[in-house]
Amino acid sequence: MSRKHSTLRIDEILLWQGLVNEDQVKAALEYQREHGGRLGSHLVRLGYVTEEQLLGALARQFNCETVVLSRVAIPPDIVRMLPANLAVARTVIPFAYDKATNTLSIACENPKDKDLIEELKFVTGGKKIRLCVAAELSLRPAVTQYYASELLTSTTESADDVAVRLAAEGTAILLVSDDLDADRPLVAALERDDFRVVCSDSADDAIRLIGKQTFCAVFIRDTVPGDYIDLIDRLRKVSPRTRVRYYESVARMLLHESGYRDTEDLIVKNTQLFTSLLAPREPSAQNHAVVVGKYVDRLCKQLGLPDKDRINIVNAAYLHDISRYYYGESKSAPDCRTRVQMTAKLLDSLSYPPLIVGMLRSMYIDLEQKYTKRLPIEPLGGNILTIVDVFCENVTFDKRLSLDKFELVRGNLEAMTGRLFLREVTTAFLALIEQEILDESSAQAGTFSQVLMYCEDMDYLSAIAGRLKEEGFRPVSMGSTEKFVEMYHRSRPDMMVLLQSGSPAKARQLVSGLAKKGVDLKSVPTFLISGGQAASDLAAMLEFGLEDVIPIENSLDLLVVKLDKLRTRFAQQAGQGDIDSDSSTVTSGNLEDMNLVDLLQAMGPGGRTAKIRVASEEGKLTICLDKGKIIFAQCGDKSGAEAVYEAVTWRSGKWVVRPIKPEALPEPNNDTANEALLMEGCRRLDEKTRTAAK
Repeated sequence: MSRKHSTLRIDEILLWQGLVNEDQVKAALEYQREHGGRLGSHLVRLGYVTEEQLLGALARQFNCETVVLSRVAIPPDIVRMLPANLAVARTVIPFAYDKATNTLSIACENPKDKDLIEELKFVTGGKKIRLCVAAELSLRPAVTQYYASELLTSTTESADDVAVRLAAEGTAILLVSDDLDADRPLVAALERDDFRVVCSDSADDAIRLIGKQTFCAVFIRDTVPGDYIDLIDRLRKVSPRTRVRYYESVARMLLHESGYRDTEDLIVKNTQLFTSLLAPREPSAQNHAVVVGKYVDRLCKQLGLPDKDRINIVNAAYLHDISRYYYGESKSAPDCRTRVQMTAKLLDSLSYPPLIVGMLRSMYIDLEQKYTKRLPIEPLGGNILTIVDVFCENVTFDKRLSLDKFELVRGNLEAMTGRLFLREVTTAFLALIEQEILDESSAQAGTFSQVLMYCEDMDYLSAIAGRLKEEGFRPVSMGSTEKFVEMYHRSRPDMMVLLQSGSPAKARQLVSGLAKKGVDLKSVPTFLISGGQAASDLAAMLEFGLEDVIPIENSLDLLVVKLDKLRTRFAQQAGQGDIDSDSSTVTSGNLEDMNLVDLLQAMGPGGRTAKIRVASEEGKLTICLDKGKIIFAQCGDKSGAEAVYEAVTWRSGKWVVRPIKPEALPEPNNDTANEALLMEGCRRLDEKTRTAAK
């Protein structure tokens, strides 16, 4: 072998041989930074090379012979030729002996270690030493397999002493389980990655072990006998850095993420709060920054991204919006693209994690014909940020987005899909926004006013829609049956209006055609407006599900009266009489969608003076805000902070927020700060959730 090869690193040799590429080496280096160990072993673990290919590269690197230990059965008499303590300390193992030449073949990681050769000659009684290089991922398990029993049965070292020594190496894990048969896959996986697993079948025995040594991690099965709470408390005291996982089964431990999701959601909320505090006070209840962060978070969840990816993308979103207030809307940052690049450059100069910087640099890039086979996280995150940023730049958040305006947004976003936006990102975002509009519509207590309308004459339909809007309805107009059917299936309106002039046959054709396409005229009250003579002829069609047939001559006033009666009836059936909703400025919703803690968190920064009424099967609550501060709360016989704490755990019910004049505020009965109320409320909500889960 040439001298050139002997000076090359293992990754350089593998690249030279064409066995790996630069991206694979980078991935293995990242894995090495997180987990330690040898680069070559990680290339094998990640499936980029085989053990034989790695050994071939190691042979070139060290100019020596190799051995695949996973294929060698080592006789016990050869194992005993090397003391166990030396084998473990130096990570070496003998695997063959030639009696004729008195040569002992030993596997090791570095056959060029001269000190190792001299040490081995000394402890083996002058035998000739033949060193062969072995892959780390096979060598370490082999040493553990062949020498563990000798260490544990040593007369000078007890099992506990061995555990102490191994723990001192920083690779010991304590497994507290009363079902080791079920947990053997976990033990095997840990040992394959060179961890030393110390097992205990009870919490009390585990307490004795942690009093003698430190473990890098402790796994506790939920069925173990003894006081595992005491065990966890002692671990926090003697070794705060020890990671503790409490699990039901190995499979659930691998799949379950909620233990981390709570922490990540808290980070998102803190980032959101920080951004909103930086934002200047605006008349609108929400500023652009908070809206962008919220939408990015929800879009990541809509796409089903893992929490680790979600938190990075949300982090980038809030950093992007903080830059809005850092740079301002000055000439130095004339547009959002320039501001993105300025932010990325600043973060890069501060050695910010390159993953986040990469997402920002990937905003507003042309994606046409890119990423057809592989989609890295940076362009995916950048694309999510881009579509939300474009949406927020073009939507006024102090005005509710209607379904008909949303159709224009849909068309604009879809027109840019394939170039500026990824198809899957566009689809998920549109579904998210549409569902939000529908949820807002259905959440408005006492309204039930979404009306889906069809007419070929859009000018005439526009005039009727204007009148309905004046009466507090939310009309959506469609000029083709195809779009009408599509919107029906997406929005499930409260009521429908069909306008069809001409012959009865034409009206019958319209109604029957809609029914064949899945429009259920019986479940959604539907009014047919037609000519006078046609209306009398079409009265027989009521039995097919129409709510009423109205003559076109006096249709508008009669239609408004009938729609209003339906709206009132729906509200009564929903049992919403306890909630005030007679004001056009009312905001309302369900506790299932937004609980009381989230509602109060959203209300506080806006500085609003308002009354909040909550109605649930568990009781009724009234809260009054004076410029965002909670000054009054009453829930049954409880008042002030206790009234709020009583209601924060309610899971179902409805709430309504309506403005109130300062002179109409009641006498204050609460002096606890909003932050303290919310923190204690969160604690009680979390406590109830945990109790219900047990």
